[in-house]
Amino acid sequence: MLRQFVRFIAAALAFGACGVQAQPQTGFPVKPVRIVIPYPAGGPVDAAGRQIAKGMQEMLKQPVIVDNKPGASSTIGSAEVARAPADGHTVLLTLADSFTYVPHLFKKLPYDPFKDFAFVTQLALTPPVLILRTDAGVSGLKQIGPGGAALNYGTWGPGSYPHLIGSALARQTRGNLTIVAYKGGAPAAQDLMGGHIQMTIASIPQALDIQQKGLATISAIAGTQRSPLIPDVPTFVELGFTDPTFAVPIWLGLAAPAGTPVSVVSRLRDAAVAALKLPETQKFLQGFGWRALGNSPSEFRAAVEREGPVIAEAMRLAGVQPE
Repeated sequence: MLRQFVRFIAAALAFGACGVQAQPQTGFPVKPVRIVIPYPAGGPVDAAGRQIAKGMQEMLKQPVIVDNKPGASSTIGSAEVARAPADGHTVLLTLADSFTYVPHLFKKLPYDPFKDFAFVTQLALTPPVLILRTDAGVSGLKQIGPGGAALNYGTWGPGSYPHLIGSALARQTRGNLTIVAYKGGAPAAQDLMGGHIQMTIASIPQALDIQQKGLATISAIAGTQRSPLIPDVPTFVELGFTDPTFAVPIWLGLAAPAGTPVSVVSRLRDAAVAALKLPETQKFLQGFGWRALGNSPSEFRAAVEREGPVIAEAMRLAGVQPE
């Protein structure tokens, strides 16, 4: 489950209550910092991570090395960081699935999302969009309903973000939707362009490319606000879709092992925020449809605590069973 799912999320640990020790540590970093990315090299998360690492290196004055550790729905790399020394020299850069999705996909997880990590900051977020083929038989989401056109909806596999969105859409519209599972977003987009499915979830740049070909239109955007990249596209909430799943974005976050000193967590966050402010980083993220964030550890934690139950309930309603 979720093997190919590339989507974004993280939570922030409040200081004393979050497993972050308060003793000071001076001189950090004293050696290269290793950023573990639990996804394959060459993908969008890897590209974003390398761009951010480059900016962090400028502030930390030590090499910042990206180490890809993919596998088992991001749990291999995440577990490695959870077991690493709590000195800030090994950190995790991951999407939301490490903390809010995989805990509901596996009966046994090799780490505890809250007890084993000191969350540093959410780096960036992106609201994925729903694209609908122009020949689907409906001109918008509000036309989907009982007795309407039969629509094939492509997901990135069971338990993936698009699967949960599609399930929520089917429940609310009671439309004639068939969920079709793919091994990632790219094959789903290819089949949408080929006319084999009528709907799927995509990134903003990918969706814009398909729309410019005249094959589909961007019908709605997830999250709580519109994107400046596509300001005319309404949110699901604006269209009357009330399931909380529609308001959850995809995000990218940075976390350290639990017990990492507060001073080190702060130093890591400062370096990450500085990297996010660089013009080249801003340009890179915008090209992928991402919005730089850089929030506080407490805000990060609150986001994970808020979104986790939403994802858990969405998986239950979608019939996803842990392995």
